[in-house]
Amino acid sequence: MSNSCTKRVSHSKVKVEENKRKAVFRNPNNVDYDVTTIDGCLVKEGIRSDFMVSEVGKISVLIELKGKDVAHACDQLLATVKRDNVRDLMEKRIGFLVICRKLPRFDTFVAKAKQKCAKELKAGFHVVCDKGEFDIEQVASINGKL
Repeated sequence: MSNSCTKRVSHSKVKVEENKRKAVFRNPNNVDYDVTTIDGCLVKEGIRSDFMVSEVGKISVLIELKGKDVAHACDQLLATVKRDNVRDLMEKRIGFLVICRKLPRFDTFVAKAKQKCAKELKAGFHVVCDKGEFDIEQVASINGKL
């Protein structure tokens, strides 16, 4: 963890937030988590997601905090995972999380993103509204229920 965009924490609840959206990861054993700011810090140009939260040595979750453009959020997450400087910081197991204001009525792009992540990356892909408290294992799980 030698980069200025990453902060190591061991709080019982690890939180990222932006524009009234937030994701909280439960950490009951207070193990080390790395919280990386991607948008505007690790990646300053091009399409990218907002944050990456990693349980050190286990799992990384890429997070996009969005208003309502869930299709664009899917694109941002899938573009971010391909970046070398992000991959260098990722743990072996990964997951994807979109926190949005409102779920889309037709979620074909979400279904396609879930399939692509499961097939190509063996990763879970989840979209939830407003905010949530999560178990990082469930987010990374393909069949994880949030």
